Amino acid sequence: MLNRRTFLKRGVVVVSAGLALPSFLTKAVYAAEQGGMAANPAFANRVFVVVQMAGGNDGLNTVVPYTSGRYRDLRRNLALAADKVLPLDNDTALHPSMTKFKELYDQGNLAVVQGVGYPNPNLSHFRSMEIWQTAHTGAPTSGWMGRYFDKVIDEDGHVLDGVAIGQGAPLALRSETSQVAVVERVDQYQIRGDGAFPKDTDSRIDALLKLYQSYPGSAPFAALLNKMPGATHQSSKKLQQAAKDYIPAVPYPETPLGTGFKTLAQAIHSGLGVQVFHIGLGGFDTHSNELGTQARLLGNLSDAMHAFYQDMAGHDRAQDVLLMTWSEFGRRAQENANNGTDHGTAGPMFLLGGNVQSGLYGQAPSLTDLDNGNLKYTVDFRSVYATVLEQWLGAPADEVLGARYERLPFVASALQANRGAQPALAAR
Repeated sequence: MLNRRTFLKRGVVVVSAGLALPSFLTKAVYAAEQGGMAANPAFANRVFVVVQMAGGNDGLNTVVPYTSGRYRDLRRNLALAADKVLPLDNDTALHPSMTKFKELYDQGNLAVVQGVGYPNPNLSHFRSMEIWQTAHTGAPTSGWMGRYFDKVIDEDGHVLDGVAIGQGAPLALRSETSQVAVVERVDQYQIRGDGAFPKDTDSRIDALLKLYQSYPGSAPFAALLNKMPGATHQSSKKLQQAAKDYIPAVPYPETPLGTGFKTLAQAIHSGLGVQVFHIGLGGFDTHSNELGTQARLLGNLSDAMHAFYQDMAGHDRAQDVLLMTWSEFGRRAQENANNGTDHGTAGPMFLLGGNVQSGLYGQAPSLTDLDNGNLKYTVDFRSVYATVLEQWLGAPADEVLGARYERLPFVASALQANRGAQPALAAR
């Protein structure tokens, strides 16, 4: 029997009528209850895509010091041939499988930040991912983008602000007040009825919406219960229709990551106002037989991100979308006995699209001045975050991150251009 009895668990509302609402971020609801800081309208159309390279990507064989004799001494089996890599300048090159990234770099759309890490690095996958996703070496309960959601709240609100492409919500998007939609496939993001009675789904949805509309406005959680089902149903229908209508400007690679980026493009096309996306590629924990594994993974990453960027350009949205890659750590400078590399420290990050300024940023880590065999970081990863928050999203970066970090000049914001501000670090 249909009634008002519900429970909330990890963003899923389960009703006794046999309907389940998928997870989603209810910024509009929180704004209605609490009020908040309106997002700067100059940044309203901007989208930020976080791309995780899970497992600890080997930075030295991604952004390669291909003219360094020390590099070849440390990696007698793994060093990439100088005539195979893709030079960015006289000292630095991309892995040979990243031909699409090289194309984007030459076109002025890809920034490479070298030597990214943090003080006193942790070599545990779980702990280092936690540090990267919270931007904190302590134990906060929210992610760095989750705190962005909490700090910058559009009082009019969108049905959705954050979407994770995959099977789970990342810690980076975890918020004190909001939750995030997890969309593996667009056709799964919907209110689901009882599979045994598919013809009853529409009538049950109608009954559910009427039920919540009648919930007493003065009751606890009234703002949430009055708005959440209808808003979720609305976003689901709009996303389903957008997926049907969407025609990619270019073909996507037939890989799981390519499919994920196509789903992301459909969600952007939906017009729901989603501002932050998270997508990931795993398998970078290359303790053995690294050459083949990393070549395949970096090729997949390069091809999928290139297709997505070209698709956005074909729909006149490339200037609105910024992508950022990250991995929880790099690998040790010296190869191991299994033709692989072990957990290390600093590595590169890539930023693509938007008004990114192509170039190499930061300093390449020294191969002669190592920390117990590990690379010393030259750029704190929170400097990259601070730059994205302030210059791309127009957010109070110091407040979100809890401290001030140096900004990098890989992307210029409208505000910075108006102020005539000068960047702290120059590309080379």
